[in-house]
Amino acid sequence: MGLHSAGSRGQGFLEDLVSGRAAYHSLHPGIGLYRLNAGPQPGLALQIAPEALQAGQLERVLERRFEHATVFDGCFVFLDANGSLVIWHALAPNGRSPDDILSRLLSLARLETLDVHRAP
Repeated sequence: MGLHSAGSRGQGFLEDLVSGRAAYHSLHPGIGLYRLNAGPQPGLALQIAPEALQAGQLERVLERRFEHATVFDGCFVFLDANGSLVIWHALAPNGRSPDDILSRLLSLARLETLDVHRAP
């Protein structure tokens, strides 16, 4: 879901994200976005809970990440302590917009249907 087009809830998330405050935005049951710092580097994380994971999705995400290394450069894939699939990308002050980062994360996870920011 595009952060600018997600209504006031998405706008609040975007404001929290940019300001450095803790932020979480649900895209679909079991699928959400949150701010996650990797050391001093702030980032945007797409989290897919175990109950929302499709069979073989982790393997497909990892294959896609490495088969298209240039396209998904900067995306890091891991499982958190709860077994959720997490795809993380740094938020760069003068780099990609949060909407662009979100589009890349959703594309890597093959969840483009949740990306209302993406051009048809």
